[in-house]
Amino acid sequence: MAAHVADSPAKVHLLDGALGTELGRRGVDTRGALFSAAALLDERGRQALREVHRAYVDAGAEVLTAATFRTSRRSLAAAGLEARFPELARLAVGEARAAAAGRARIAGSLAPLEDCYRPDLRPPTAQASREHLEHARALAEAGCDLILVETVAAADEGLAAVAAAAATGLPVWVAAMATPRGTLLDGGDPFEFFRRAVAAGASATLINCTPPDAIDLALPAAAASGVPFGAYAHLGQVDPAVPWGNAPQLTPEDYARRALAWARRGATILGGCCGTGPEHVRALSRLLGRPS
Repeated sequence: MAAHVADSPAKVHLLDGALGTELGRRGVDTRGALFSAAALLDERGRQALREVHRAYVDAGAEVLTAATFRTSRRSLAAAGLEARFPELARLAVGEARAAAAGRARIAGSLAPLEDCYRPDLRPPTAQASREHLEHARALAEAGCDLILVETVAAADEGLAAVAAAAATGLPVWVAAMATPRGTLLDGGDPFEFFRRAVAAGASATLINCTPPDAIDLALPAAAASGVPFGAYAHLGQVDPAVPWGNAPQLTPEDYARRALAWARRGATILGGCCGTGPEHVRALSRLLGRPS
């Protein structure tokens, strides 16, 4: 792999990979409404979460994403746990911070309020703005270093989330999904979305939760935003609501080579989404010439 290092950029910020996949491997059931936040509900789950976070740091991740994808008041209310808002957000950030032990920054995840793959279910923009602001403030108060608005499916909700996150004063990164046509899931233009997201306060733009081929197609939209950009791809089974077909199950080494190709196109933030794990991050770290 060392032969590729000379072709890689001087500095790429490494994100972690999937939480849900790794938690599932450790016996945590993340298939319900709370997704990775289910690990926060008991000590066994929290121990598994700490193990996953530590594995990513050991693999070379410089940014850990806290298990806050489903800790909004709306998500917790749907699971009958509204009384635990914002406690679970604090707990998620705290677990990530403890596992990082000063070796990585902590991103608070701000996700779509309803089903990520069903933008038609999103609330009206004004309501989304209020709810995202409440969650973003909870993440900031929990002590995260930046807010990652991720898995954006609809431009209007994504922009509401970015503005809410920016209102906390923390750095904001925004990551959107893309279809095989190169659009957002709601049919929106990603070039326009990222332009407006930067105007709303985003300091980095990414493509995520999208198979590698679709990232190849959509990456120019993130690159055109004028701020640092990158990607973290989805591997394996895809939700039937999205028009991709299954993504390939790439080996860590093959995934690292795909990600390095994005770096050669200027991407400076890389990691993995659903279906990736610490070994994918480790392979990318090695390919970039980082010390193991």
